[in-house]
Amino acid sequence: WTQRLADFRAATAAQKPTPGWGGAAGITADIGLALVVKGLRISEAHASDPARLELMQAAEALLGRPGAFANDDMQAFGDYLSATRDGQPGYKQAAARQACAVPLALAHCCIQALDLAVTAWPCVAANVQSDVQAGAVLIHAGLSAALINVDADMASLNETSTREQAGVARQRLQSEGDGLLRRLVGSGR
Repeated sequence: WTQRLADFRAATAAQKPTPGWGGAAGITADIGLALVVKGLRISEAHASDPARLELMQAAEALLGRPGAFANDDMQAFGDYLSATRDGQPGYKQAAARQACAVPLALAHCCIQALDLAVTAWPCVAANVQSDVQAGAVLIHAGLSAALINVDADMASLNETSTREQAGVARQRLQSEGDGLLRRLVGSGR
């Protein structure tokens, strides 16, 4: 993702198919993860802790990955639209599967980021716990938006078993994400 925020916002609001909610979901989750990284970095700068340092390194390694799915989602959806327009049934189904796979992969990445946020929250300084908590809420919003994308894209899948697999994965990821967010919000009270 290399666009300026204002340009991305304008492109998202434009009367074009992409970027859409998949791109917005990835960017939202990445900003949330950045807040988690911020809380870890500030805390680590004040007093080093080996466990927190390990968490910080894991979060830094993940940073940027949710946002990268924004481009992947735009590509996958663009390919699906092209296949639909060109009337190629085999290519259309492959593109439909990819259009579901990308937001599912983003959702899985969001689960990793949420898990890091939940683990990081008690390890960061009290003055930045709100950054971690707000970051987790944004990551969860990205997860939920990505899964709405899956809901919309599943209708394009012709094979019942493929549609069912996507639906099961979608439900599992939403449930896991909801549980992680509840754990963090519950511990923050």
